[in-house]
Amino acid sequence: MAAPIAAPATSPAANQPASDAAVADFPDASPATGELAFTVQLDAPDTVYGLIDHFLDLKRYQQVADLDNAELGLLIERSEAQIRQLLATEGYFTPEISHTLLADAAQKTQADVRPSRPTIRIHINPGTRTTVSQLDLRFDDAALAYTPAHTQLAQARYDWELLPGQAFTQAGWSSSKAHVLQTLQAERFATARLVSSKAEIDPDSNTAQLHALYDCGPVYRYGAVQVLGAARYDAAIAQRLAQTPLAAEYRQSDMQAAQRRLLDSGYYSGATVAIDTSPQASPQAAPVLVNVQEAPLQKLVLGAGFNTDSGPGASIEHTHNRLPALGWRGLSKLKWNRDQQTFTSSLLSPPDEKLWQWLLNGSYTRETFDSTVQNTWQMRLGRTKNLGRIQRTWYLQYDHSRADYASAVIKSAGAFSANYIWALHQFNNPTMPTSGYGIGMEAGGGITQSPQRAPFARASARYQGFLSLDESLGASLLQALPLPGEIREAVTGKPSATPQTTATAAIPPPKTRKNGELVLRVESAALWSRRNATIPPNLLFLTGGNATVRGYGYQQIGVDHNGITLPGRYMLSGSVEYRRPIYANARPTSWDSVIFLDAGNVADTPAGLRKLKYGAGAGALWRSPVGPVQLALAYGLQDKKLRLHMNLGFNF
Repeated sequence: MAAPIAAPATSPAANQPASDAAVADFPDASPATGELAFTVQLDAPDTVYGLIDHFLDLKRYQQVADLDNAELGLLIERSEAQIRQLLATEGYFTPEISHTLLADAAQKTQADVRPSRPTIRIHINPGTRTTVSQLDLRFDDAALAYTPAHTQLAQARYDWELLPGQAFTQAGWSSSKAHVLQTLQAERFATARLVSSKAEIDPDSNTAQLHALYDCGPVYRYGAVQVLGAARYDAAIAQRLAQTPLAAEYRQSDMQAAQRRLLDSGYYSGATVAIDTSPQASPQAAPVLVNVQEAPLQKLVLGAGFNTDSGPGASIEHTHNRLPALGWRGLSKLKWNRDQQTFTSSLLSPPDEKLWQWLLNGSYTRETFDSTVQNTWQMRLGRTKNLGRIQRTWYLQYDHSRADYASAVIKSAGAFSANYIWALHQFNNPTMPTSGYGIGMEAGGGITQSPQRAPFARASARYQGFLSLDESLGASLLQALPLPGEIREAVTGKPSATPQTTATAAIPPPKTRKNGELVLRVESAALWSRRNATIPPNLLFLTGGNATVRGYGYQQIGVDHNGITLPGRYMLSGSVEYRRPIYANARPTSWDSVIFLDAGNVADTPAGLRKLKYGAGAGALWRSPVGPVQLALAYGLQDKKLRLHMNLGFNF
């Protein structure tokens, strides 16, 4: 039996061609204009043809006209070694390679003179592909003895990709080692390392024995939070936002969540969070190191835009992150467009130890839609908590709304209510998502103002998800739906070993978009009260327009009352949208083609929702540097009208 040989250290497919050094003494191989100095013909199976054709150095020198016979001969000689190395990365260790130099038949040549345009034909028989016969994956004894880590070690073993019976590849060998290390370092073992690895190749049996040993290192637990860079704002703010449970075991997701909280707070323009793994730090109480770059004390933002629902618009927003004497954040915003004018003023306290913030908000809104003018005054007092992916808010609210309809009907009412909002954002990108989902729920109840003082309850829910068509159904469902752990395991066959919460679990980046994705949206709302109760119009529901049911005007789907569209007590809407990349020169562009079907209705009874109004259409979406821009034509099946719709940005 032949002695085992080592597998190549790196994959040219993942880096540069393997034999760059071998041709360093040749002239510059940059493409030049003119005819080819020689031609390379590869006689190889389709399984390896693309790899060799792409990385073979010999092909890069076809347009170098000043190669002499010696240089060409050396290139040909060295090409065999390079081909062997390339084939080895795909598990072919015993190839047969030969070459033939053919003269151009149209040229007369002498025996001692190289043809001016020869053809180099290389015959390649890759041989039998090497398969993995044995896997020896080991962890240090201390990690194996630590019972709480058993599920994590089982997950690490599961993440090894190159299993017995599979074809050996350098890419699989490298990625397997990397994935296991990532799994170890993601939880508890912050300093885990690969101690040794070896792939023993037996060319006689075409088998590979894989060996990998990992030293997990100590189990790290959280110590005190240490803040660097705090000057303008109290360091306690950063400590609270980055806080981790003392003595709890380290998780990389905790660091990522803390960084998101810091950046989302508005106090910091940059932040890094990491556990201290230096020799001076004790793993049992490792400091959490927070380095922040503070945002300016004040900020003024001017904005302008356009959409087909309300035409051109503008806004002005001023933020003061630390109001004198109070120390709270102050936010004032004026927003104007053709159909809506809004002024909002808010106060927000710094986060407390549990990350709750007090909020005080007042606003005035004037809206015009379907010959109706609605004026709304609103005051809100409550507390809010933003954990990055999860937001929670409870508040007391006073509403007073007056709607003036074209028929001179006037509806005016006020109400006091207590409310709770919960939202989860699990998108892979906050401005341009291609996978993930979002869920929002709101519930509240209160009492109307005199003369009736009628009680009421109000609830709403919404969902939006992105289902990738470039991945398996199981993987797509994991990203698009909030599946419980046991269902995830049933769908994917992968154990739910790591106890990560839905809020902090990272969504893997999507694969290269080729087939695009389905965008699913569902929204429902209801208000319950006595039939004769006078409810403020802004607490009732309308739908229709760019973000709801396309093919209909903005908030033009409601309850028909003698030709007037009134808001109703029940609302249901949804849509299915397909986005597919547009290709140019066989490459995807920043544009998508879009087709969609929307549906929705508003009624005063649940049964009235059955008669849905439908809108269907098509358009294009531009993935601009600042967010998606969508332009679409939609036809309202009940209104029998064709409308142009334009959406800017992504909001959930």
